[in-house]
Amino acid sequence: MGKFDYVGQLMHLPLESLQSSEMSSESEFVVTAAAARLQETDGRNWIPLIVKEVGDYQYEVVSNHFIFAVAQHADLEKVWCIIIQPDDEIIDQTQFLAREKTPRINLATASRDMIFAALRHLAASPENPLKGVDLTVAVNRIEAADRSAWQDFSPIPKLKCGITKGKKLDALNSVFFIDAPPPPPAPPEIISIKQASHEEILERLKYLTDYRIGGFDKFEPETIADIIFAAPKTKWKSLNPLTKLDCGFETSHIKVLKTVFSL
Repeated sequence: MGKFDYVGQLMHLPLESLQSSEMSSESEFVVTAAAARLQETDGRNWIPLIVKEVGDYQYEVVSNHFIFAVAQHADLEKVWCIIIQPDDEIIDQTQFLAREKTPRINLATASRDMIFAALRHLAASPENPLKGVDLTVAVNRIEAADRSAWQDFSPIPKLKCGITKGKKLDALNSVFFIDAPPPPPAPPEIISIKQASHEEILERLKYLTDYRIGGFDKFEPETIADIIFAAPKTKWKSLNPLTKLDCGFETSHIKVLKTVFSL
């Protein structure tokens, strides 16, 4: 048979052919009582296990671990299973649907409604790690922030939204993740700012602004290129005179500009 011939099929598999790396979190009483009920109803698990193939006639339980624990306790010879592809995303999906794993969303791109729903989920948990946080204020400030360049959750306390460092911030890991943006491509070749054409100056400024390097996302490259190109630069001995132009540059920006400009 082919590698995935049984994918999606309901199969009656020997219990001894199944293994699991995870344990059910239910109490012994619940497992024992459920096993007794299973034995009283012909020993058929009407909710199947979700398994993946790991060898010849060998399978690993990836979801519905509680049912596996009950079947073991009931000492069944065979259990009903559905075989799925051994793909991490598919396995995650089955665990989400079985409520064995809480789904997480990318905070860098999440909508206001999704952020609000996730924070309400945390606030409704028994331990309520967001106690004292005004969720409306938190959602409004997180949504309004430029999250596209976030690498982690560290900018959130700076928003003054009630989510502070420690337990509150750490709790966000259970419902959010940050898919950090890919690194920018290599910068354009360093060129003399005295000899550069308007097009060459604009190309380098657009690189810095487009990839939000060193705070340059706040600048308008076309306007600044006009100012730099028109400025008399023959007597410049460094890039420091750029701070005296009407560009909004500060000393910290000169270091970044040295990655694309020289004298």
